[in-house]
Amino acid sequence: MILTSHAIIGVAAASAFPTHPILAFSAALASHYIVDAIPHWEYDLLSSKKDRDNPLNNDLAVVKDFFSDLIRVLFDMCLGIVISFFIFHFLGFNFNSLLILIAGIAGAVAPDILQFVYFRFRREPFKSLYVFHYYIHSRTEKLKKHFIVGIFLQILTVFLIVLLAKYLMNM
Repeated sequence: MILTSHAIIGVAAASAFPTHPILAFSAALASHYIVDAIPHWEYDLLSSKKDRDNPLNNDLAVVKDFFSDLIRVLFDMCLGIVISFFIFHFLGFNFNSLLILIAGIAGAVAPDILQFVYFRFRREPFKSLYVFHYYIHSRTEKLKKHFIVGIFLQILTVFLIVLLAKYLMNM
């Protein structure tokens, strides 16, 4: 999933705990791993180096493409924040504080951020988190070739999860 989708889904998960920021963060964190297990489309980082034989050797190099990747990731993250705020504000989700919204976004994107930390430090607990994330993550090579289908499925997944969260909130 892209960070925008993770952010929106993370806030939906966090909305189950409107007065408990730590539980909201934890629900959003769990949501990341759950939705990453679903086949989905995602963009490649041009500065990433993948080792198919040993994923622990994967890396992100600071080369000429790194800065365009950084801009893409920051745009994706900012878009996730803005869309999350508008969706959950206008759909009438009852957040008692902005802290829950922030906890939802932070928890949902934390696993991807921790991958970058692993690339830099390559020690525990980052190694175990990276391995867990790698093995739970759906293999998306087929969807990468079908951009339109992949984007549609991702939007559909986000829509259904937000709808479910809204339904559960109104029970």
